[in-house]
Parts: sequence; structure tokens; C-alpha cells
Amino acid sequence: MDSDALQRICTNNSLWALGADSTPFGRVSELVAAIRAGQRFDAVIVGLHADATRTAARWPEVEEAAGRPLPVAYMAHYTELDSVQCLPSRMLDAASFRLLASPVDEDALRTWLNTLDPWDAGAGFLPPAPPGLRRPPARPRRRA
Repeated sequence: MDSDALQRICTNNSLWALGADSTPFGRVSELVAAIRAGQRFDAVIVGLHADATRTAARWPEVEEAAGRPLPVAYMAHYTELDSVQCLPSRMLDAASFRLLASPVDEDALRTWLNTLDPWDAGAGFLPPAPPGLRRPPARPRRRA
């Protein structure tokens, strides 16, 4: 979820390149509506910008709609890292809190996705890609 359309495209492309399924949203309300319509997500990636305070204030709606806390990775460009300070301590202190620098490094994204693997406990979700292969062998897709 990111209010920046270009960043949504880039993040979505990175997730697909790694073999993860994703659905981009521009607003919290769109994510909440999708969850209430029956879409399930393993985790959420949130782009932090000047609107970080508003996004954080609406996060309880997401968790209420999902019926559970969702692991969240926050992405912020180095010029916007001060937006992280706007997040409430309950979000910063959450066990699932991750901050990824934008533009996101695929290895960092792969590492975070591997922490979410429900199928192969400890084995990881995405294997390292062999030289010349951008996508790992077909596996069930995750929703991020």
C-alpha cells in the first residue's frame, strides 16, 4: 500500500519478480474494503511518506477487518526516514515491524518474505534465484 503510484508499481514488480503475489493499494480504505470483500493477505507493505501519521491512525481498521494483526514492512526513502518517527510506539515495537529502504533491495525483500513462510517452517519461502533465472520455481503464491 503506497500513496505514490510509481512506488506501487515498483514494489509490485519486485514482489512478482521474487515469485510473490501482491495486490497494490493506494489508500488504507482500499485495503480495508478488499479484506472485507474476502481477500486474504499474509502481510502488508506500507510506503511511508508525509502522510505516515494518517496511515498509522487508520491501521487499527486494517487489523479489525483482517481479524488479526498482520505482519507489516514499512518502506521509506532515505529522505523520508523522519516519517518513521511519526509512527506510534505500538507499531514500532511490534514483533513484525520491519523497515525497508526505498528503492527496496530484492535481497532485503526476500529476507522479509522468508520470515512469513507458513509452509516450510525454517526452510524459507523464496530460494536464491539461480544465475540467469529471475523467478524461483513455481510455488503457491503469497499475498502481500
